[in-house]
Amino acid sequence: MSFQPNWLGTKVGETRDGRPIEWASTMSALVYFGKGDMQVVDDRPIVCTDQDVVVRVDRVHRCGTDVKIYYNGRPDQCEESLLDELRAIFGCDEQPGDVPFLVYSRLARGGPVDTNIRDPLYRAIAARIEAMSPADRAELESRMRQQWGRILGHETMVTVERVGSRVKDLRKGIGYLDGVELTREQVTFEPGQRCVLQSRIAYYDPPPAWPVDDMAVCGGRPSGATKAGETPASRDLRGVQLLGGNITDLAMNLGGAYATRVRLTPEIICSGSVLTIPAGVSAEAAALAEPAACLLDCFQKTTHEVGQNATGSVLVKGVRPGGVTCVVGSGSMALMAAMFANMDDPVIRMGRASEIVFVVRSREKADFVRKILHDQPVAMVVCADQRSMKAAIQEQYAAAYTKRTGRSFRGFDDVIVCAGDAETVAISHQLITHTGGRLMMFAGTRGACSVDSGVWHYGNAGVIGTSGCNTKMVEICLGLFARGSLDAARLAGRAYTFDDLRAPGGVEAFFADKHLRPCLEPNRK
Repeated sequence: MSFQPNWLGTKVGETRDGRPIEWASTMSALVYFGKGDMQVVDDRPIVCTDQDVVVRVDRVHRCGTDVKIYYNGRPDQCEESLLDELRAIFGCDEQPGDVPFLVYSRLARGGPVDTNIRDPLYRAIAARIEAMSPADRAELESRMRQQWGRILGHETMVTVERVGSRVKDLRKGIGYLDGVELTREQVTFEPGQRCVLQSRIAYYDPPPAWPVDDMAVCGGRPSGATKAGETPASRDLRGVQLLGGNITDLAMNLGGAYATRVRLTPEIICSGSVLTIPAGVSAEAAALAEPAACLLDCFQKTTHEVGQNATGSVLVKGVRPGGVTCVVGSGSMALMAAMFANMDDPVIRMGRASEIVFVVRSREKADFVRKILHDQPVAMVVCADQRSMKAAIQEQYAAAYTKRTGRSFRGFDDVIVCAGDAETVAISHQLITHTGGRLMMFAGTRGACSVDSGVWHYGNAGVIGTSGCNTKMVEICLGLFARGSLDAARLAGRAYTFDDLRAPGGVEAFFADKHLRPCLEPNRK
């Protein structure tokens, strides 16, 4: 008896994830099949079950993580989940061994069998392929291109197109809305509704049982409090996101936004991960809500002591008010970091720097930063070799600082790392001031680095990192955009279409583009 793969349901009347499919079609998508292997697939199935919402992708920005996946692969989460799907398709229980992911990928898409590979999963898949009928084997590659591989892309702005007939019956909140009975408003979606998506559907710690008192932050009894210790915020308190505690992920486990449409499952809906865009917010800005929220998350967790009162230390979020902030890098997130460091918003109170110093690799990059941030208080230090950062700052900036303030330069109040590697981290901790300095880690660095622990202990210093954003930060960023407090739209780079990606070298050009935050507009011709 021949073997037949376990293909997913793709037609009306069939089921997907145990729910009936009410609508089915095909779409174009940029699909990841392994390191350096991303292809445009024009007949990728898209379905809507009775508890799904299908949205049209208007714009999706390319994240730095996507670039790293394209060039280096992503063994954890992305490829891990694809291997789980591969085992399900071929009915295998064997676990993967040490062979590269591309080896499995090429075999599963009809590639020749390498008899020298003894990996258990590889051999199990090969045996099932060999047991397929000639007809099924002939269409294996096309079926795998349609149903397997990962669609990345999560910095997106979408428009609701189709709503399943039983979405309104969803009631139990999960993740960010854990413990919440979903309201009619939270499960009501209308065609034409513009939204952004929180891609990380994570578990959250429950909020504390005691009231939250923010007097230590603002220095007095908060306005709007109804009783001691209670604030307007504490009455709508949400839990804290648990890193590494994902329920699912839009672009790592599910189908992401490098496609003309995205299927939003009950996990996304019930976690409050579909957020309506306020009126007046442009598509260019809205699609940057997720990366802006990642950066804001780091600013919100960083605090400076600005005084003391009867309750103890008075802390201010973000950079030191009136201090000097250093930003390492010149990419879109580095530029946005400077905008946050100089932001003046009537609702989100954070410290505002008097000056922001960029450390960049060339004069051309310095000119570029000045052009984009023409209305920000920025200064430049050019340093081609990161190991010379400390000397370059002394040579190019210290004298100007002394002239402006009358004080010798002893370091920065905040250093925000938006580019570089582990060595950059080690060097950056040498750039903070003698006391109370903060180091914000936004660049996706890995590996060990050596630092002088005495800098932190004797200098009352601190370091904070971020690896994503929580849903509340996305909500806050949409509010910043609506109030005009953060002009994220200026960071949008070239907009690509699927026609651009289909052209020779088009996919490579998309991932190699280093000008601001390039994006894909999947439905634009």
